[in-house]
Amino acid sequence: MKRVLVIGATSGIGRALVLALRARGYEAIGAGRRRELLETLGGETLALDATAPDAIERIARVGADTVIFNAGFGEQSPQPDWTLTERTLRLNVLAFERVAQWALTHCECFAATASVAGVRGLENTNGYSASKAYMIASMEGWRRKARHGGYACRYVTLMPGFVDTAMGQASTFWRCSPKEAVFCILRALERGRSVAYVTPRWWWVALLLRLMPRALFERIPLG
Repeated sequence: MKRVLVIGATSGIGRALVLALRARGYEAIGAGRRRELLETLGGETLALDATAPDAIERIARVGADTVIFNAGFGEQSPQPDWTLTERTLRLNVLAFERVAQWALTHCECFAATASVAGVRGLENTNGYSASKAYMIASMEGWRRKARHGGYACRYVTLMPGFVDTAMGQASTFWRCSPKEAVFCILRALERGRSVAYVTPRWWWVALLLRLMPRALFERIPLG
């Protein structure tokens, strides 16, 4: 991991990650849609809409050995909203999968920010929890493809709980700062892990969700 492209770096975890990588001596390039925020990040940046037709071409030109797909969208509402759902799926599923597939033969490491919210289906998320479930399963599939197909790319699934960002305001339960989240992510990347919970105590929440009987889970409102 020498030259790292962070997609979704204009705020929150992505921005903090770029700064932390640079502080550790890595060449870190921040990529995102909001040019005015990229300018405040300084250093090498890439104006990028991950859903655009030319996204892969622009990513490839950076020449990064490690790509971190941190871009994501999710917005709750009490009623179904197809506009929100479509935007969620275009970025969290289609754009993500396109980069994950490309990374197999072009990167040493590909990491993606999924979520503990993807462990079980949640209400009022307009496809967000389902999109994160897709990411979790897809990353596992790509790890298997790399291992059994003899590819060098390492796939790392990042599993945040609540982080103190614009998208992480649903609850204060075990909410950590972006700085804490970045510490966990960098430790996982540098230690060669394939799955990292952010912070590690969310492993217990994910385990509880997985083991909870369906009849009980469906009676508990989670939002």
